[in-house]
Amino acid sequence: MKTISVIGLGNRGTEYMMFVKMFCKNVKIVALCDTSEQALTDIAPRYKIPRDKCFSSTNDFFAQGKISDAVFICTQDKTHYEIGRRAIEIGYHILMEKPVSDNLTECIELMDLSKQHNVNMVVCHVLRYSNYYQKIKNCIRDGILGDIVNINHIENVGYFHFAHSYVRGNWKSEKTATPSLMAKCCHDLDLIQWFMGSECTSVSSYGELSIFKKQNAPANAAERCVDCKVEKCPYNAVNLYLKDPFWKAKFVKYMRRTLTGKTGASKADVLEALKNGDYGKCVYHSENDVCDHQIVAMQFANGATATHTLNAFSNKMMRESRIVGTKGELIATDKKLVLNIFGGRKRTLIAGSLITGHIEGDYRTVIAFCKLLNGKLDESLMQDVTFISDTIASHQIVMAAEKSRHNGGIPVDPQKII
Repeated sequence: MKTISVIGLGNRGTEYMMFVKMFCKNVKIVALCDTSEQALTDIAPRYKIPRDKCFSSTNDFFAQGKISDAVFICTQDKTHYEIGRRAIEIGYHILMEKPVSDNLTECIELMDLSKQHNVNMVVCHVLRYSNYYQKIKNCIRDGILGDIVNINHIENVGYFHFAHSYVRGNWKSEKTATPSLMAKCCHDLDLIQWFMGSECTSVSSYGELSIFKKQNAPANAAERCVDCKVEKCPYNAVNLYLKDPFWKAKFVKYMRRTLTGKTGASKADVLEALKNGDYGKCVYHSENDVCDHQIVAMQFANGATATHTLNAFSNKMMRESRIVGTKGELIATDKKLVLNIFGGRKRTLIAGSLITGHIEGDYRTVIAFCKLLNGKLDESLMQDVTFISDTIASHQIVMAAEKSRHNGGIPVDPQKII
């Protein structure tokens, strides 16, 4: 029986724990670490974790030495490097939530350290693990599309999701988190890099924070939504978190814990949080500075090109891709996948998945890591495991894009980022 400790009991950490319990019978969660005593109190009993294996700081956790075979690192972006470094030096295998770091030196140091200490460090680029994106990769790998010429990819964040996470939430500031392109779209740029199978040689990018600024606030808008009289504002926090629009209900309910710190938050708890916390602030009066829209243009060594668009203003959360080769094209709309061979017939490879690639990728990532931990991961699947060495390329593209964006869109070679 292999064992795992979990550092960070937010939505992602607790989701991964749930998947271990559901799908990985030969792996056990044995220790927890989180700065929230409420989270430890709520989560530990569900996994029968004793109080002496619950830690409120990483210093306390690491002071115990090696108490499990592996750790899940699911903390905020800026903490990943330091926690990862300490975990590697103790000898833990690691499953780390993305991104690793927006500092290339730190990424490379963790990669080198993991090799030196002979530990597996896997980064949660979960989309690669879903059946949906695996099918796209296999079409490319098998030569069905011929040589890839261009990829056009769009990340539609969802206006309510962007407001929650990148205006009011934990990823609203580059100083305390990372740029929105890194925090949200390193998934997408990892997919593009993976599909291309070629080194990215040049990146140009434009983007900015356009809408969520004080000067764009409606007339007479209050600084808190509970006090606001502006009608029909799509970002009104009382509507988003308490009235549960039907198609967003699951997402909003899931995020209520973020507002309150409680896993079983009541409407009264949510209302109190909206009166006093960041999630109740007007989106035009929040302390956010990350881009709400951005485009990235890429040139690859094989001559192919790609574009990626970050869009905060979509009605739904979804990804769209158009992958064009010399023999045909793939049109992907998150749940439907259509293959069109030039001069041939059009085929629908996936008609409508019941779950999105992200959710499926989440649990498949956890399963793959647990199999890796037990030495039972099929050798043929090892090529697609997202070890830290595989994640460096997409992180470099993001860093190059940010350098380009801050310098008027000039071309930047991601291989020369320092």
